[in-house]
Amino acid sequence: MGVQGNGVTMLNFDGVYRSQKRLFQFPHEWVDLADVPETNLYCSEAALAEIERRLERRRKRGAVLIGSGNYHYVTYLLLKEINEPFTLVLFDRHTDAEGGDDVISCGSWVSYALKHPRLQKVVIVGPTASSHQLRLSPNMTVLPFDDHDEWPKALIEAIPTGSIYISIDKDALRREDAVTNWDQGVIPLSRLLACLRLLLFHKKVLGVDICGEYPPSAVDMFDPLCREARGKNEQANMAILETYFHYAAPHLRPA
Repeated sequence: MGVQGNGVTMLNFDGVYRSQKRLFQFPHEWVDLADVPETNLYCSEAALAEIERRLERRRKRGAVLIGSGNYHYVTYLLLKEINEPFTLVLFDRHTDAEGGDDVISCGSWVSYALKHPRLQKVVIVGPTASSHQLRLSPNMTVLPFDDHDEWPKALIEAIPTGSIYISIDKDALRREDAVTNWDQGVIPLSRLLACLRLLLFHKKVLGVDICGEYPPSAVDMFDPLCREARGKNEQANMAILETYFHYAAPHLRPA
């Protein structure tokens, strides 16, 4: 049905994208957030307001690379920009809908997003069987991944609106395709991309974001796990962005 997007916004909380050089082939801009305190895992009100101010100044719209899953709450700010009825389609190992936090966090941001007046439904793909048994909002549907040909149909049928926003935490992917600092899910990257193509074909996609990077450290170049994470995560990010821009704006695809 269509998409909106004119490039990639890279959020720099911890420098994780500096080593993923292939991503810079896309039209992009860099939003530096490394100097904002109180952002890791939990985000203070002052920090959230500052992040929002810097996001408002960005020129590229459509795809946002958030960084580690520790900062997934940024999706809440991106959703606030939407002014038409929509569904949030979230690929995540966790529901991120924990209640009771005095400040927004990577584990509670969905409960904040549910207060958005235009958000009609949240469809979460990939949580564990135990997490989808949590007491969730009636406006949420959890779909544990099922690697069956008919499963994508259930995803489309769970979405009540013509417009959607897609948020992808790579911890929903199997370890063969991504390495994160959280426990991993079971979705193959190829199946995630197939779902993404289906959503792009059938729905108006207002935007997409990606998180789930493995946090960088000073010993990256010597640590086999860090090298593995960088290689797999860069490849996954490239594949997701290439799929998105294939439908969003072919002229923005890297040469």
